[in-house]
Amino acid sequence: MAIGRYYKVGVFDTSTQLATGATVTTTTPTPILVGVLSASSDINISAIRVGCFGSGSGFPSNASFVASLNTCTTAPSGGNAATVVQLSGIAKASLVTSWTTAGGTGAAAITGMTQTKFWWSQTLPFTAGANWAEWFTPGFEINVPVSTQVAIYITASSAGTGTSFSGEIEYSE
Repeated sequence: MAIGRYYKVGVFDTSTQLATGATVTTTTPTPILVGVLSASSDINISAIRVGCFGSGSGFPSNASFVASLNTCTTAPSGGNAATVVQLSGIAKASLVTSWTTAGGTGAAAITGMTQTKFWWSQTLPFTAGANWAEWFTPGFEINVPVSTQVAIYITASSAGTGTSFSGEIEYSE
């Protein structure tokens, strides 16, 4: 069971918060939020949230997307730095080395990463307003080991045009 300091980080949590989601325009797995864990701390993910904005200029008909939580290889490049929000306890910085988002001010793609292990996934209709949130029962949180990269990926069955996604993770150390 996760006992410790609780944090939240999401696609919108940049230093200047701006509700610009992470744009995905391909059918290949695309990371929208990436965390790089230090060699001295693991994390326990207790909640994950994903969604598709209604502001996209083109939604493919009869399509779906898979949101997944994966470990991945190589450090991320591109994107924007995400700022972690502490949800409880005495203020102490997260031990996660960095979080990178494909959303926020001047949204930029995150590149250079390869999916490995699947920890969680959910298939959703590729339409405006589609969303999913899942909370893991205490004791069944997803434990991500030290020295690992973890990411929320979006994989669409058909490419959208200018469609944006949100993603958020709550975790404890």
